[in-house]
Amino acid sequence: MTRATASALMRATRRTLIGPVCAAYLLLVLPRLCTAGSVSDAPPPQDSLRQFGLLFDVQAAPHYSSPSSYADGGYTVSLGFGLNFSPVFQMTIQIYTGREMIPRGTAKPVDGWLPVGGASLEGTFFFATGTPVRPYAAAGYGLYTISGGDGYNGGGLSLEAGAEWDFSRFVSLRFGGKYDVIRYHDPTGEASQAVGFQPFTLRAAGAAVRMAFYPDLLP
Repeated sequence: MTRATASALMRATRRTLIGPVCAAYLLLVLPRLCTAGSVSDAPPPQDSLRQFGLLFDVQAAPHYSSPSSYADGGYTVSLGFGLNFSPVFQMTIQIYTGREMIPRGTAKPVDGWLPVGGASLEGTFFFATGTPVRPYAAAGYGLYTISGGDGYNGGGLSLEAGAEWDFSRFVSLRFGGKYDVIRYHDPTGEASQAVGFQPFTLRAAGAAVRMAFYPDLLP
């Protein structure tokens, strides 16, 4: 084989190999680079950014209530403030206002539609992280007053469960079912105006919609 023939053969071999080598590079190397870039550039899950910090919320909760049989019990509206300790746990103080129905013949000295107010300490646990929609369960204990000239003082347990939708690191919307058991143990009026009063328990079942805000105020 002459030198010219060998040189021509080598050039042909190079041209033949360039195509397959480039194709292999594109198929094997570039997809890995693209995947690595997308992983590194992806934002972290919204709830994973909420470590220790403040939170504020507003909630509306219509309900049915009953000392004996369930009927329209009215509603409560609450403002809350507290601390988000981690992506899975937070605690708030809720301040309530609203109205409550006390059926005639179930309590003395007053009945009918009455204004209600109160406050509770509430803890919420989330069962998932890293997803926009997260199931949760909440429990709290509160003190309440039903008033109408005369009225009732009481306290009891509140339970709630549902799902929270995280719009972003700073805002979320929560939908859930709510159940309260409140024991009214004494009247607000003078003893002479509360003749015949007996303690009673009010049970309330309803829905709750809450919007929460997570301001980035703490270091």
